[in-house]
Amino acid sequence: MNKGENVIVNSNHEQNMKRKVLIIVILLVILCGIVFLLLRNRITNDSFAEESNEISKLNNQTIFTVNKIYMYTSAGATQNNDDRPIWNLNICQYTDIALYINNSSNKDLSLTNSIKELYISDVKFNDLKKGNPGLYYKNVYDFGKFVINDENKIEDKLKYEVVLDGELDYSKPQIYADAVNPITLSYVNKNILENKILSDISSDVRYDGTLLRKSGVILGDLACNLSFKLTIINNYNQEYVANIYLDIPLENTNVGATLYDGKMEKTIAGVTKFFRIK
Repeated sequence: MNKGENVIVNSNHEQNMKRKVLIIVILLVILCGIVFLLLRNRITNDSFAEESNEISKLNNQTIFTVNKIYMYTSAGATQNNDDRPIWNLNICQYTDIALYINNSSNKDLSLTNSIKELYISDVKFNDLKKGNPGLYYKNVYDFGKFVINDENKIEDKLKYEVVLDGELDYSKPQIYADAVNPITLSYVNKNILENKILSDISSDVRYDGTLLRKSGVILGDLACNLSFKLTIINNYNQEYVANIYLDIPLENTNVGATLYDGKMEKTIAGVTKFFRIK
């Protein structure tokens, strides 16, 4: 073989070696990536299992529950003028909510089952097609009435003042340490229709669910799943959380009633448990 041919052979050999080294490097990188992913998943799964086990240990005993939820649904409007026979209205729908907390009241009040802090957070409105929803603290004396106090709207968190004894000021969010009084809230869907003109000289406008029928509001557009977190911290600084999910009551198919009839009432008697998270 002459000198020129030898150079060509050596060159091909070097290229093949480089190609093999590159393939080996790529395979090693892929292998390291697979090993990393497997280790990360294993660590994540072990961490999740350990966390779940710890939460399970914390919840061997039930301390706080929501034993009953009562909802009253109707409608109302803000009036833009007082001139009859034409009514210019902004149509709204509201649902007043009362939640009753049980703190193992069959036992004596202790550091474990007494409330040190209570607050509502993470308010969400799901599946609503029409209107502007909000959740408000509701004065118990205004329960079942179309009353909107914008100062009571829950923007981020509603923190309750815990009262040990004496009279409550129901104009403010307050609760007894043994949760003997209910939590009262109001879901309001404002301005479903704005500047709605109603021409009716036969009767006064009724500010209830019949207003929705009269205004041509479709009940399906008002369907909403309201959710929020209810957090309790006891006097041992143990934290308990209940996730509340409520479908706004608009009809009762069992009795053939709807909100168009004026009002709807619904009671949820099932227990919602507070889970201790720390």
